[in-house]
Amino acid sequence: MTGRGHETLEHTADMGLRGWGGTPAEAFEETALAMFDLMIDKSGISAEDDYSLSIGGRDLTGLLIEFLNELLSLADVEDSAFVSISIERLQGEGEEWDLDAVIGGIPRGKCRKNLLSEVKAATWYGASVDREGGGLWVAGCVVDL
Repeated sequence: MTGRGHETLEHTADMGLRGWGGTPAEAFEETALAMFDLMIDKSGISAEDDYSLSIGGRDLTGLLIEFLNELLSLADVEDSAFVSISIERLQGEGEEWDLDAVIGGIPRGKCRKNLLSEVKAATWYGASVDREGGGLWVAGCVVDL
C-alpha cells in the first residue's frame, strides 16, 4: 500500500472495510469512503448539502467505530446519501480523542437509482487503527449489512 486508498473485504454475510493514508485522519476518511461505496454508486453524483459532525472517543479504534456509526445515523436522520468526507480536525492522545468532519451528501430521493445496499452498523469485529511499518496509517472494521 502506498499513498491513500480504501477497499472492501468479503466477510461471510457482512463486509470488511479498510482505509489507509499518511495520517489517521486520511485513514478515517478512506474507511468512510469505503463504507459509502457499499451504499451508493457515486458515478455522476455530486454533493448538494454539507453536514457537520463532531464526536469524541476513548481511543482511535473506538473513535473510528463511533465515527462510522454516527455517519450512518446522520444519513438516516437527514434522509441523505453521503458521497464525500473531509476531516477538519482529528486530535488527541491516549484515552481522549476528538474529531470534526464535514460530509457531503445528496437527498436520497434524488439518487434512488444509485443506491446499492444498506449498512446497518459498524462493528468492533476486526476493528483497528494502526500505524504500519512503512508509516501508513490503516483503519478498518467489519460492517453489518
